[in-house]
Amino acid sequence: CLNTGCVPSKALIKSARTAAMMRDAERFGLTDAVPGVDFARVMARVKGVVADIAPHDSVETFTGYGVDVVRGYARFVDPWTVEIDLNEGGTQRLTERHFVVATGSEPIIPAVEGVEQSDYLTSETLWDAMATHAAAPARFAIVGGGPIGCELAQSFQRLGSQVTLVEQSDRLLGKEDGDAAALVQAQLEADGVRVLTGHEAARFAQDDAGRTLIAKGPDGEERIAYDALLIGIGRKARLTGYGLEDIGVDSDRTIAHDGRLQTSLPHIYAAGDVAGPFQFTHAAGFQGIKAGYSALFAPLYSPKAADPIMPRAT
Repeated sequence: CLNTGCVPSKALIKSARTAAMMRDAERFGLTDAVPGVDFARVMARVKGVVADIAPHDSVETFTGYGVDVVRGYARFVDPWTVEIDLNEGGTQRLTERHFVVATGSEPIIPAVEGVEQSDYLTSETLWDAMATHAAAPARFAIVGGGPIGCELAQSFQRLGSQVTLVEQSDRLLGKEDGDAAALVQAQLEADGVRVLTGHEAARFAQDDAGRTLIAKGPDGEERIAYDALLIGIGRKARLTGYGLEDIGVDSDRTIAHDGRLQTSLPHIYAAGDVAGPFQFTHAAGFQGIKAGYSALFAPLYSPKAADPIMPRAT
């Protein structure tokens, strides 16, 4: 949320919305104006917003609370022990009574021909990449018409890009009401975004003329030249590389758990995107609190996480 999610994206949206309001100032009894978009300053502002909030999530904040923070890459070597490859070098082992696994999620990258050579960006890599741009990419292709794709398509279009949004479904925002999705698509198109629903990313190509996305639609293939490419088709739980499968923690698409967030090994809890069913910061925070209480105070106090404000998927 802080570094690559809600905070930078909403800071970018604010700048983009301001530019759009300037172009449409007549609605408010003012004179329409063409905004002079200094893209480098926009991205510097985004970085500054992140920096302002960062101290609240810093190592120093948590050590100030009395928490021992170890920075490194951890893997279970048995159900009660993790081995950590420390960032500063060397290893450390910790044997504990309880664990909470909160490894989050990562972008899904489709197995499409040429994708590894496409120079794609994700919602995690976009921010550092754009920080070096003096102007918004002239031609911006976005694969995925979910929340990430839609909000970034509108923002970059309003900041100077010509955006093409490719979605394989017959409409945007497949998890939302159809009427709401139709309104979003209408606004995107009003902003100038080229929306291609019913189109699947078939392959990526590169030649002397530049990079191209070939999308397959109802009328055949369409070639979309781009200067920047974002893949935003969704996210998946980070499950591999932590030794979960070696110690017998059930995990497929997410880590299986009960109403108290206990995994198949009851002393190990899961919270956040890795536990599902919702990939939201506030859901992760709610689950983290519940799992933390249980890890600290069980069996004296072990609250259920399936409360009315946190419904379970059906």
